Amino acid sequence: MGRNSNWREGLSPERELVLCCALVNLDEETAGRVRDILLGPLNWPKLLAIAFDHHLETFVYENLMLVGDGHVPATQLDNLHESARKTAALAILLSSELLRIHEIFERKGVPLIPYKGPVLSCLAFGSPTRRRFDDLDFFVPQEDIAGATALLESAGFAPKFEIVDVLTGSSTNVPGQYAFFREVTRTHVELHTERTLRYFPIPLNFNKMGRRLITVDLCGRTLRTFSIEDTLVMLCVHGAKHLWDRLLWIIDIAQLISVQEVDWTLLSQIAAKLESTRVLLLGLYLAHDLFDAPLPEKILAEIGRDHAVRELAEKVYGQYANISAAGTGALPRAIFRIQSRDGIGKGLRHTWSLAISPTESDREKVRLPGWLAPLYMLVRPWRLLKQYGSGLKRK
Repeated sequence: MGRNSNWREGLSPERELVLCCALVNLDEETAGRVRDILLGPLNWPKLLAIAFDHHLETFVYENLMLVGDGHVPATQLDNLHESARKTAALAILLSSELLRIHEIFERKGVPLIPYKGPVLSCLAFGSPTRRRFDDLDFFVPQEDIAGATALLESAGFAPKFEIVDVLTGSSTNVPGQYAFFREVTRTHVELHTERTLRYFPIPLNFNKMGRRLITVDLCGRTLRTFSIEDTLVMLCVHGAKHLWDRLLWIIDIAQLISVQEVDWTLLSQIAAKLESTRVLLLGLYLAHDLFDAPLPEKILAEIGRDHAVRELAEKVYGQYANISAAGTGALPRAIFRIQSRDGIGKGLRHTWSLAISPTESDREKVRLPGWLAPLYMLVRPWRLLKQYGSGLKRK
């Protein structure tokens, strides 16, 4: 785990213990380190907060039960167990809702591809209840979003976006996601299209991805989802979008690589066509360096030739260690995004596009009449600076 880096020396014992227990299968060396940390003083509320922030309560609980040797206070173990129980209960509820929604769309013949959430949990961890997730994600073609909205409303889900844009066929006010909420089950659903996934420099080609779909078993039902290769690219883009500030996203990649067969040539081709090669390499490197995910020599050699990948990884490590803040400040965030792209020119263009493209929250915070809508491109950077600050002050 990160044996090629020195950044772990700056970790607090609480952060190191969470990192060690994030492994799905502890090796003897890591298990020994867990026991050593447990013998020293620990701030348990802080440890539980870190595990919760990174969505790792289940893994931490399971590994402490396995190798804790009675050194974990019973109260803290109970707290972790309760969090793991709630994670499993929510996963069962959301899986049931996913199957209900999928059946409704299937009957009407509207394309709907579930991904992340319980589908990812099954692919990577063998069960929908092992991985924590709080909502359901589906992909539909942009052209079908009006029909998909109507079907979700019929299923009891209220849209959380301007419904008039869908009904009128407006192509200008596409949100970051089409969010829905069902009050009865407190369930959040997000529909994504090739237009909402704007952190891809090149729009996704649903037709090509549709030809690569695979099947996954969820609670006795067989569903179709994106190929392992498409899923890996999407996970890496999602992680980079959020500057990899949650360990679970890295563990997802490590697990998929470890338990699923990967067509590495196809994976590289998909990333290259989406101008996301460095983003992919960064996600793969984090999974390899932190959690020993196996990578072929060709990929390792490509990572070795790209110094920016390791520089970005060090920023992620420093962020987890709480000794730097890659995600704090609009300027550091912009630099991270520029550096993540395949070339400085592409990075500048895509980062600038993201900075001036308004989201639904921009429109909610600042209401402009239709004839002033072009001014939203100025609202967006102003709100980013207000939300994150410039990042010029040292932490």
